[in-house]
Amino acid sequence: MMKVVLFFLVFTGFTNLASAQYKGQQRIYYANEYAINTGFLGMNFTGEYFAFDNVSIVPSYSIFLPKKGKASGVDVNIRYYFTEEKLQFYGLAGYGYYTRKFEAIPNERLNFNSINIGAGGIIKLSDELGINPEIRYQTDRNDFLLKLGVVYFIN
Repeated sequence: MMKVVLFFLVFTGFTNLASAQYKGQQRIYYANEYAINTGFLGMNFTGEYFAFDNVSIVPSYSIFLPKKGKASGVDVNIRYYFTEEKLQFYGLAGYGYYTRKFEAIPNERLNFNSINIGAGGIIKLSDELGINPEIRYQTDRNDFLLKLGVVYFIN
């Protein structure tokens, strides 16, 4: 009986250790974004930190390239991963802030606060690199963003 109890404790310890390795994981991304309604192309810089197993906090900064003026966006999203293999699928929800300045009218500025809802995935190419496609809807901008990026797995 003692061997069974000892085996159970050791097995449970290894199981908890294996699942705890996912918590604390970090990733960085570079991506290009395309805003469908506005037609803006942008560069996106993203970090990701796993606060819990399968749940991460994802802050990002985007610089959009309109024909005239300047535009940028800051997003903080929460991702929930449904899979953990070479193909990792996730759903996301979060907050976004978008601003645009116009060259012709220096004091004119558009600001939007929005709720982000979307989904994406990571295709692992190796232990360090992957590809990240994503689609996200921003409510107040009423715009879909398509994103394609490269992810580096820090740990």
